[in-house]
Amino acid sequence: MNSERRSADRYCFNLDLQPKGELTLLFGEQIFEVWKLVNISPFGTGLSIGEPITTGSKVTLRYRYGDDEVKTFGTVAWSEAENSKEEGGGFRIGVYFHKDKTALNVALFKRLTDPYLKIG
Repeated sequence: MNSERRSADRYCFNLDLQPKGELTLLFGEQIFEVWKLVNISPFGTGLSIGEPITTGSKVTLRYRYGDDEVKTFGTVAWSEAENSKEEGGGFRIGVYFHKDKTALNVALFKRLTDPYLKIG
């Protein structure tokens, strides 16, 4: 069983409520499709991709939907193989967003969660 590694509360997604649009993780010249957005807050995210990324790596998380694009910057806090029983396989990573990019972090969080958090 994994110990809790988050430093802040997150909005958790399930497989039936994945964001519309294109969510990608950029690492250097590599672009990874995000298979699954597990959770997100204005402070960080947990997600699944096809390959591992070394802890401490600087990454960019980019979301595109129609003409809208927002991206923010973070650092990989941890990376490990997915549980083989989980949908998608691949690798689960945790990314903490850079504190000096708060406006971008909040913008990304709002774009990804607004469709699910709106009431009435």
